[in-house]
Amino acid sequence: MYVELLSLLTAIGFGFSSILTRWGMRDSNPMTGAMVGSLVQVLALSVIIAAYPPAEISLMGVAYFAASGLLASALGRLLNYTSIQRLGVSMSSTIIGSSPLFSTIFAAIFLAEEVTLSIFVGTVLVVGGVAITSLKDGNVRELLSTAILTPIIAAAAYGASSVFRKLGVDLIPHAPFGAMIGAATSLASFSIYLVATGQLGLFKLTQGSRKFFVLSGLVVTVAWLSMYSAFALGKVSVVSALIGTSPLFTLVLSLLFLRDTERLNMRIALGCLSIVAGATVITIF
Repeated sequence: MYVELLSLLTAIGFGFSSILTRWGMRDSNPMTGAMVGSLVQVLALSVIIAAYPPAEISLMGVAYFAASGLLASALGRLLNYTSIQRLGVSMSSTIIGSSPLFSTIFAAIFLAEEVTLSIFVGTVLVVGGVAITSLKDGNVRELLSTAILTPIIAAAAYGASSVFRKLGVDLIPHAPFGAMIGAATSLASFSIYLVATGQLGLFKLTQGSRKFFVLSGLVVTVAWLSMYSAFALGKVSVVSALIGTSPLFTLVLSLLFLRDTERLNMRIALGCLSIVAGATVITIF
């Protein structure tokens, strides 16, 4: 049950971070939020590591953590932004929300994890719930577009990152260190990307956005600590599926704090019930 609680705490943290980031983007942009958040994570986690250093460091473990950061924070996020531009938020969120399925498949293939019926059913319910809440009318035709490959690859990248994260914590069972390597890799890769593409002008940190991005980074720091601890103790398939419930918490928090932009309807309610059912099946059975 401890692993499940850590995973759900991660999902809640990601959901709360999304709200803070959305407030920050009122006069800024996602790229700035990602870079500021990563910088805050690196600084906060470095302080923790200085106080509680890992007993031993494995170069292979560092490589696994870096690979996880590149796949999720760099490649996955970049493809996510590209997908949003080409397909829109709802379609992108729907497909990328299938990443727990990829995590489960990769974990079974490369980690020889046993995928029980309850884990499989719960994962399908979570992914299905995310799809129901995200997919809007008129978006189905986009499934026939070649642009659909972009979010699929993003989902696969997110799924593969979970496997590398698990491999890393098996060699270096130190959550703050693993999270710091992942955040540092994210920050470095985004900086290189902006310089290489001549898009440094995209960085726009205003007085109004700064506090929200910093707070978001701190919340994600706590979420990542929970996530790495969960991967160290539990199965990739279970942890990934429960973390995949984060859109539910984002939606609930949006309904509470962003009432002018979010509305509850039958489709969203059914999607929420599916996510809750999936998380319950995984946690209890």
